Amino acid sequence: MPVTMILVVPCYNEELRLPVGEFRDFLRSPGEVGILFVNDGSKDATGGLLDDLKREFPAVVRTLHLERNVGKAEAVRRGVLEAVQSPAVMQVGYFDADLATPLSEAARLLNVARTKNVAMTFGSRVKRLGIRLDRSGLRHYVGRMFATEASLLLGLPVYDTQCGAKLFSAELARKIFREQFLSRWFFDVEIFFRLIEIYGRDRVEREVLEVPLDSWVEKGATKVLWTDFLKAPFELLRIYRFYRSRVR
Repeated sequence: MPVTMILVVPCYNEELRLPVGEFRDFLRSPGEVGILFVNDGSKDATGGLLDDLKREFPAVVRTLHLERNVGKAEAVRRGVLEAVQSPAVMQVGYFDADLATPLSEAARLLNVARTKNVAMTFGSRVKRLGIRLDRSGLRHYVGRMFATEASLLLGLPVYDTQCGAKLFSAELARKIFREQFLSRWFFDVEIFFRLIEIYGRDRVEREVLEVPLDSWVEKGATKVLWTDFLKAPFELLRIYRFYRSRVR
């Protein structure tokens, strides 16, 4: 089966925490989904691990090695632009390397995108009965404050802008990821501003669906520093001021 969907996975110094076994289990029966690992200038043996996976699964794994660390936003952007160069690729998305969102959720996002005929689907960490969502209380409440401010600035009812599981049509991805992002960590908010710029708010609400995840498990310490969280409100305002003249 040809690869028609690619998941971009940014990796920086993941030698000791990359869940290689989970990736292998998924890649043994990937269907039409391929993975493009972006090695973001890692200083450990991450590059070797990724190349091993590529050699083991050459039909569905690609690697992109960046010479220096450029940050998650730029690593994802370069990976997406690399992925959509193939005319066979119809959807492209990105997942975090720790697989806090398991790869099984990629199939759900793809199914929703096709069933509902929308240009973008993304995961949302909503705790509810019957699902597994493990997240520390502190990170949850800090995240909710950030998400509420982001939603107000966007003028859109987005519950979770920061979940690292998003899927786009290839056509939309080419437009969203064409330019570099302002923010190294909070580029997800910029994605929504760019959506508004491309579609307008009314069409965004028709073309984009937020999908509550069935599983999300916090995996150790985040690479976002507490100083970044403290700066988050000011970073959001900086993003808003940049985009407000470009959106209506």
